[in-house]
Amino acid sequence: MKSSKNSKEILIKLIFLEWYKKNKRNLPWRKLEKNNLPNPYYVFISEFMLQQTTVGTVKNRFKEFVLIWPNINTLSRISEKTILSFWSGLGYYSRATNLLKASKIISKKYRNKIPSNYDDLINLPGIGEYTAKAILGIAFNKPVMPIDANIERIIARIYGFKSPISKVKNELKDKSELFKSNKFSSTLIQAFMDYGSLVCTPRNPNCKICVIKKHCFSFKNNLQDIIPIKIKSKLNKRKKYTRAYVFYNENDEILVRKRSSKGMLASMLEVPNDKWENERKNLVYDKLIFKLKNKMQLKGIINYSFSHFELETEVFRLKVNKNSFMSHKWIKKKSLNKSSLPTIMKKIVQTAL
Repeated sequence: MKSSKNSKEILIKLIFLEWYKKNKRNLPWRKLEKNNLPNPYYVFISEFMLQQTTVGTVKNRFKEFVLIWPNINTLSRISEKTILSFWSGLGYYSRATNLLKASKIISKKYRNKIPSNYDDLINLPGIGEYTAKAILGIAFNKPVMPIDANIERIIARIYGFKSPISKVKNELKDKSELFKSNKFSSTLIQAFMDYGSLVCTPRNPNCKICVIKKHCFSFKNNLQDIIPIKIKSKLNKRKKYTRAYVFYNENDEILVRKRSSKGMLASMLEVPNDKWENERKNLVYDKLIFKLKNKMQLKGIINYSFSHFELETEVFRLKVNKNSFMSHKWIKKKSLNKSSLPTIMKKIVQTAL
């Protein structure tokens, strides 16, 4: 047992474990194995998918993913093109390439078994401190406490941190250590995550049904709608500009090409477009377009929001003869939705046609 000075944290842990038994979310990656822990491969895949993406979006895509690639061995054998094609619509495509790289390392170095220690996990592509600890705690029941937005928020409210989360990261980490469990780590971590999603929500937390409100500084002092302290947003998202060009031929096919292996939408397919600039006046015609720019027909302007900026795109189209572009890749227009084009490129094509 911990010392009496930590009795508050011990009590909260016990309350959360009881709450979770009755209220846990039914998520496909939580199916228990014979050891009463989730499949480590399922946890591994879900944690990659859940980086920057909501549970609601991930649930069905996760099911599709593990049906196609049920283990590390099958996943490690596919190509980057294949996983990027599947990942279309999930965004943050570097996660897909890192997931594949990590799976190949695990297959070769760890004989297709997800590593169960921190040092091995943290050195895999795409895995940071949170993901490593989440895998250790949830899949292997190791006594750790990964800190995601839900857990940060709960701890900030319990202790009444009156500074923005970004200013008290170290203090939050220290407090989180008090909630580690030696026996029930997997369940407790997931209980914290679910509680933050269902009860101790970012806005309008449901304090009426909160099972730990007697132990919460923020509730006692009516600060639950203020904590965590928000940093006032400075300016609107910065804007970038580009022009995109949709070539279609007599066979109802769209000309596409592969993006650079670095930068936004790395290695994904795209329709030809100019380099994205911070100012419209700096746009330079893509070399494929230069001789044809006067023939292109403007079809509209679309705005697409990325995490850190808005992209304004002028969309042009031109019908061409396929024989004039034989060295280029084409995809059928009717196959667009199932193609590996990222969402923004699909929107561009839809606007053009």
